[in-house]
Amino acid sequence: MAQKHDRSYRLLFSHPRMVEDLFRGFLRLARPPGTLERRSEIYLSDRLEKREQDLVWRLRGPRGKPVLYLLLEFQSRPDPQMALRTSVYVGLLREDLLRSREAPRRGRRGKLSSVLAVVIYNGQKEWGKRSKAYRLIDIRRDPLPADEGNLVVLLCELERSETPEAVAEPVEKLARLLAEPEDADLRRAFLAFLKYSLLPARFPTAPIPAILDLEEVKPMLRETVVGWTREWLEEGKKEGRREGEVRLLVRQLELKFGALSARDRERIDATDSDRLLEWGERILTARSLGEIFGD
Repeated sequence: MAQKHDRSYRLLFSHPRMVEDLFRGFLRLARPPGTLERRSEIYLSDRLEKREQDLVWRLRGPRGKPVLYLLLEFQSRPDPQMALRTSVYVGLLREDLLRSREAPRRGRRGKLSSVLAVVIYNGQKEWGKRSKAYRLIDIRRDPLPADEGNLVVLLCELERSETPEAVAEPVEKLARLLAEPEDADLRRAFLAFLKYSLLPARFPTAPIPAILDLEEVKPMLRETVVGWTREWLEEGKKEGRREGEVRLLVRQLELKFGALSARDRERIDATDSDRLLEWGERILTARSLGEIFGD
């Protein structure tokens, strides 16, 4: 799942509008004037091995010369070695600029353009100590700018959502902001992020249907509870109502929260059908077992 998450972020930030919104709302520096464009990947050696997880954006000044390179690294887990890794990546980028003659070699007029390394982190755990070697953007925890039209802000709101209602609101905003024909590719990138990364992580027991557009997400979330109820009843018919309810609830809880303790299993086994149904309805919105059981 972490690998899919990183790939979905790479797809999103392959679009210049996402990078412009990152500049505007999160990097806390004045964006130099000029044209933003994707640069090819960083090559690690003369054997042309490259780093697929990085993105490099180049900002050309008014005269057409590069004035800034933005190196984006995507992380879903804390990495205590990130300062060292980032220094290596920046060095490799500079070497690649010299090799490709995109930057002047020593002894010639001119100097290397600035490189800003940015780590975009969306993990559950705290990142830990930050470093001056890179700019960290913590998607789940950093303060959000008051910028209604910022797509990176909406990405942060989606990552912080825990309920169907919390997911639906930023999705509706995305549908409005990406309504023009020229937004079609970025719209599809957000849809892929929702289908293959965010929704399976948030609601692991819910079947994710073939969603074709952003407007279909909200009705799908509304139907999720109904679908779970149907599954609950079918399971009860097959195995006997009581046994089916217990088995389904345990399966849903373990998919979302991990293996249950012996105490939790005993608690479920000793509970009547009405209470089991009540606990099952809480699975979609609960953030812990305590919220399921009402502790």
